[in-house]
Amino acid sequence: MRPKWFNAFAVAVISAVVLGACTTQQPGSGSSPTAAARQGGTFRYGQSGDAAALDPWNVTDGNSLQITEQIFESLVAYKPQTFEIVPNLADSWTTSSDKTQWTFKLHPGIKFTDGTDFDADAVVFNFDRARNTKFQYRNSKPVADDYGYYSDMWGGFDGDSIITKVEAVDKTTVRFTTKTAFGPFLANMGMGTFGLVSPKSIKDNPDGFMLPGSQGAAGTGPFMFKPGSWQKDQQITLERNPNYWRKDDKGVQLPYLDKVVIRAIPDTQSRLAELKAGTIDAMRDFTPADISAIKADPNLQLISRPSFNVGYLGINIHKAPLDKLEVRKAIAMAINKQAIADSIYAGQAKPATQFLPKGVVGYDESADFYKYSQDEAKKLLQQAGVSNVTVDLWYMPVSRPYYPEPKKIAEAFASDLAKVGITVKLQSIDWTTYRTNARKNAMDMWLLGWTGDNGDPDNWVCVFFCNTKENGSWDSATAQQAVKTMKDAATETDNAKRDQLYKQVSGLIKQDVPRIPMFNAEVPVAASKKVQGYIPHPKGSEEFTLVQISK
Repeated sequence: MRPKWFNAFAVAVISAVVLGACTTQQPGSGSSPTAAARQGGTFRYGQSGDAAALDPWNVTDGNSLQITEQIFESLVAYKPQTFEIVPNLADSWTTSSDKTQWTFKLHPGIKFTDGTDFDADAVVFNFDRARNTKFQYRNSKPVADDYGYYSDMWGGFDGDSIITKVEAVDKTTVRFTTKTAFGPFLANMGMGTFGLVSPKSIKDNPDGFMLPGSQGAAGTGPFMFKPGSWQKDQQITLERNPNYWRKDDKGVQLPYLDKVVIRAIPDTQSRLAELKAGTIDAMRDFTPADISAIKADPNLQLISRPSFNVGYLGINIHKAPLDKLEVRKAIAMAINKQAIADSIYAGQAKPATQFLPKGVVGYDESADFYKYSQDEAKKLLQQAGVSNVTVDLWYMPVSRPYYPEPKKIAEAFASDLAKVGITVKLQSIDWTTYRTNARKNAMDMWLLGWTGDNGDPDNWVCVFFCNTKENGSWDSATAQQAVKTMKDAATETDNAKRDQLYKQVSGLIKQDVPRIPMFNAEVPVAASKKVQGYIPHPKGSEEFTLVQISK
């Protein structure tokens, strides 16, 4: 059963945004275990891939953020299992009457793990580095996702950025100025990608601090990186931050663990075998078919994570014959999503009807994205005047929450499309190149997806469609109308008005079919029963501050 909070968390996010002020809670309040905590030990975690970089500002994928969120923290955070905004590195905040200035009071006395002070200047440094393309200490060449989240969430760089100024009022006070009122402002601030990095780490090596040979990637988080602890595409070992600033509500210093080892194990069955053998303690991104075996193992447990994702089919709408609307509609109608959800997902997914998940402002209960009908698909191809269509379909080489078995799912898509006369050539490539090529329109069609970061609809549709030059380059007149509507929705703070605007956006997306929403998947975590205090978050990644390993 879906938790009751799930249908309300988006409202909680918007409510938090429009509050004039918020005050701090005691660190760890309400979240520590009821029994005495067991301290020490090493938590070994398996995931489908390695981090692309140790710079949260330059990554967008869940594997990278699962690692960086152990090291770096943002100004505000989300409550466990919800998107309610709570204080983090900032104790409190106020906003101006016109909602264009946000002033944060920082928690005093916090230091980065390199010994330097976390203060207002450090906040200014981090945001200026992302916002200003000519910033002195910005990396000289692109790394991983190249500040993609900043561009997506804040409207672009330099003069395009919604944030126009970040200033240190004093050592513990920082003020942000925006072009206009911006509904998702506070929700965005809680995202792991805006975790604050020590300016010293960056200044010492702007191009290399985030790479495997790093001599320093210092944050304020519960765990810290030490040089030599990252074996690329194998594992990264993070050690307990002995000076971490949080305690639990019994006064015990956090985190409980001594070390975290995050291993990259691309093959799902290999990860599961290691979990059963006890060589890792927890894993994610397994297949739905594995659930029965996990439940049957007396040493293992399933820890539920609320569904908050969408897997989609990306389309390069400027490449023939995909430039024809009838062809894109035919593809949408030719694929039997329900059959795939029942078989490959073993019932652990539902066909997606739109690009917003249920519970988010703007979700339309009445929406449907072209019902399955191969007969109608064939008619649309005839109307388009095309025959003997051949396209490349790319699938990712790693399991993702929304596509747990990407090759099998791509094969199922290809099989359905062949029945209406579309021949599909399946392709794959390494994960880093795959994501880059999808962003740069170097594929015909591709599997990709999204797990929401902050509970706000802007974090979904604007990430997908506000950039009309990349990710399929949806740039038609309908696209321009959709972008304008999304921008209007982002600057609106009235919840009911935003709801209607985002429903209009969903209608425009369906009208042009620049991508096809495919599935909303359930994504639990599998763990040893020795693991306690692990609380999966809907956004798909979480810090391990409260995790314990029992004997």
